[in-house]
Amino acid sequence: MKKRRELDAKLREFGCALGLEETDVTRAKRTAKNVITMALLTVAFAVFGQVMMPGGPSGLYYTGASVKDFQILFGGWV
Repeated sequence: MKKRRELDAKLREFGCALGLEETDVTRAKRTAKNVITMALLTVAFAVFGQVMMPGGPSGLYYTGASVKDFQILFGGWV
């Protein structure tokens, strides 16, 4: 809580130096938090997508098809 109050005070001082009102500073802080949150979620979804589907959706399809082709081709040898 103490660090948050210190950060808010510093942001208000910085905003006043730029000629912004307190509501503008609060709105800018909220917008920055939303942008950072969306960026982190986008990165998480991108990493999750790469783990679940390497090569994209078509890569997953062709990977499955190549495994099936391999089993059909060498099924009698196993």
